[in-house]
Amino acid sequence: MSGIESMLQRNLQVLGTGRELARLADKVLSAYPDPYQLAVTQASVILRKHTGKDWDPRQVWWHQFSRASSSHRSFTGWAHSSPPAKSLRFTELMVERFDPGFQEATDSLDLYGGFYRQGPHAHTYDERNEVPMLARDVQQDFWALDFAQLYRRQISAFWAAYQDDFRLLAKVNLLGQCARAERGGYIDSADAAQLRAHVVPGLSAGERAPSLAQLREQSSVELRASGYGLGVASGAAIYAIQGPGTRVLLYCPWAEQALRGFDNLQGMAGWLREHLATAQGRGAFQQALIADPQDLEAAQAVQQALQALGESPSDAAALAVLKQQRSPVGHLLDALVEHARQEMQHTAARLVDNSQLRKALWRGYLGAFLKVFGGFVPLGWPVSLVLLGATLAKVGLEVDGALHARNAQERKAAMRTAILDSIFGALNMVDVSFGSSLASLTYQAPFHELDASLAEWEVEQAPTSSLAGDEANELLDSKPMGSDRLQGIRLGTDGSCWIELEGLPYRVRFSPELSSWLIVPPENPYAFGPLRPVRMDAAGEWQLLVPPRLLGGAPTDGLASEPSAFWDEYMHTHLDRSQTLSNAARARQRALLQGRAIDVLDDEQEPLVDEDGFDFIDSEGEHVYTYRHDGEYRNHRIFMYTEEDGAKINRFLREGEREFDYGDEVEYLDNLADDLGKLPHNNDVPLYRGGHGTRSTSGTHFRSGQFKVGDVLVNTDLTSFTENPYIVRLFAADNDLVAGSGVEGVFDDSSVVFELPAGSYQHGTPISPFSSHPNEAETLFLPGSYFRVEALKEIRGGDYHFVSVRLSEVPRPASGEVYELRTGELFDKAAYAARLGSAELANRFFPD
Repeated sequence: MSGIESMLQRNLQVLGTGRELARLADKVLSAYPDPYQLAVTQASVILRKHTGKDWDPRQVWWHQFSRASSSHRSFTGWAHSSPPAKSLRFTELMVERFDPGFQEATDSLDLYGGFYRQGPHAHTYDERNEVPMLARDVQQDFWALDFAQLYRRQISAFWAAYQDDFRLLAKVNLLGQCARAERGGYIDSADAAQLRAHVVPGLSAGERAPSLAQLREQSSVELRASGYGLGVASGAAIYAIQGPGTRVLLYCPWAEQALRGFDNLQGMAGWLREHLATAQGRGAFQQALIADPQDLEAAQAVQQALQALGESPSDAAALAVLKQQRSPVGHLLDALVEHARQEMQHTAARLVDNSQLRKALWRGYLGAFLKVFGGFVPLGWPVSLVLLGATLAKVGLEVDGALHARNAQERKAAMRTAILDSIFGALNMVDVSFGSSLASLTYQAPFHELDASLAEWEVEQAPTSSLAGDEANELLDSKPMGSDRLQGIRLGTDGSCWIELEGLPYRVRFSPELSSWLIVPPENPYAFGPLRPVRMDAAGEWQLLVPPRLLGGAPTDGLASEPSAFWDEYMHTHLDRSQTLSNAARARQRALLQGRAIDVLDDEQEPLVDEDGFDFIDSEGEHVYTYRHDGEYRNHRIFMYTEEDGAKINRFLREGEREFDYGDEVEYLDNLADDLGKLPHNNDVPLYRGGHGTRSTSGTHFRSGQFKVGDVLVNTDLTSFTENPYIVRLFAADNDLVAGSGVEGVFDDSSVVFELPAGSYQHGTPISPFSSHPNEAETLFLPGSYFRVEALKEIRGGDYHFVSVRLSEVPRPASGEVYELRTGELFDKAAYAARLGSAELANRFFPD
């Protein structure tokens, strides 16, 4: 067996357990009490209650003014043209509340204050940038909201539901730390075997990986463990683990190197003495152990304890100092988890009802998590996170950055990566090439793969037709054939896996969720898309599996009807799952911008405002509309397009109607096109667009037989696609009606879903980081994008049916007819220019 095959066999053996642990980590992280996210969630509920819209509360401002003028156009009846005297984001206002003077004089709230989409830099505050809410109504919601009590309930609910899972992940982290320490020579093989046996029953040999059942069991192998406070008020700062004899392991769960072995306790004390004699060594311990630097008494206690150890005249004296702070802890894992729980409750107790959160609180809440999974960290990086493996060093975020609101998603993603790194080590997985093995563990299976069952799937009789375009340009004869779990699989030197099906090569990956191999894109084996499972028949030939065909009935309107396991999942209304995909899409789109030269506005500064009311910054005398501020990407023109103003702009493009509040429509579109042209295009993911007759995009003309594969369509408006398929139902159905299943949205013959497969388009611009509705995971195409029809069919499910139109973006045809994507009408450039009242704008989008 080759080295590559041996490593792949090893990883396949434990991949199922690894992915189960990864999903468990996702559940724990998702439920982990986060006061910031709780604030955002509660703020979003209030905003939706009063506006009926899903506003991002971080983009909504409360402004307080010293004077006002009446306005019959604004929601409050007032407008303001002077700079605000005080400004808070909505999430900040929810915690800090309105000024005391307004608490009694509630009638003055809406006269001298209001909610707006622009910060304190705007020239005017009126109907153009207001958020339609009355402050006196919001104040009632604030008084009804006991934020501190909500947070405490969240903590209680978390430990009631997830204590066992938390303990299991803490075990995994300790096993991973053990494996790293043994590889690094910090502990010997006997140390490692004893520790593994203490953590997991029957687990001692380093080459064995625990099963999920083993991880859930309590070991009967006891090791003596002692905790040492080192000035910490409650719990232990470090642990000493002793087995038979005098050998001892120092365990600092918060440290980058968590485990170190010594011949005896005095040897451990000597190492601590030497390490703490240096300012750098003491600084690392202080950063980890001082939960709140503002608590001077507690900070001084830690500093004095560390100083006493570091200044001990001998190792024996250092041991004597340690013994004064020793306390037995019983079973190590039980002690660690209890410490994490108590610390989180202590953090919650410091949160005063309906008052301002201090920075130390944010740090304290994170501390509970971190001290179980990898490191006690500055300002209380949570013990709980440490125990899961998410130390500050591994997460790679500065404390201010890690705790700041703008990094909420990045922080959680970094925590997840750190925890999965511990899982990788605990299972002794081997990285075959450039992170490919770790990718198989960190990969989050899409929901249509996670919940699918292949039990009733059938063999596809014409697989090459169904797989057209998925085959690889790869010679398989030179690749060795695998055995056992890899039977019938050709192995690449980089760990890639391949099969031959009806004479054509395809790349595959193994899905532990389905216990099946899947055909995947050759260049991106973890790409999002429909399932293509394969199995080997008795003759050793690979077969493609497809969902059972629909029974009976003739093709509808000449279109063949098919079921879709993919759309059976994504036509459901799963708010949590949809949010997960939207978060991933937003993170992906933000990553595309990180390598770009984008100007940054200092957090202490505010943008300027142009004559049309759009925010910009000055860069060496140039007006720059795309920039970073307060950790977020900004472009006010794009932001306003994603608001209701975008509907006004598209009505202008579709009907010539002029109702835009921010200057001239033609000038705005010219400027918007310039801004989009400076942003990165990307085609790494499939895109989807839903349409319905009630939303000005109908699928009826695709049912009439008017169109066939090969026809070319063009968009004449700003056309949005999403990379989150859960969003599609909102646009492909009549949402004023309720389906028989009880789900909002009824489909009819005007329902249509357009799909652009990954790699099949060139000019889409991801705009989610700039959007007022980032959950829509939007990619925008300017007018004048041409699309060829690649496939037409009807998809039918339990409570949905629609025309599925698969497209690919193509250059403008040299000849032949072109039809409007939205209406199916023949495109007429002259009529389009007349509708816009601007030949120049028409020529920009449709050059001769």
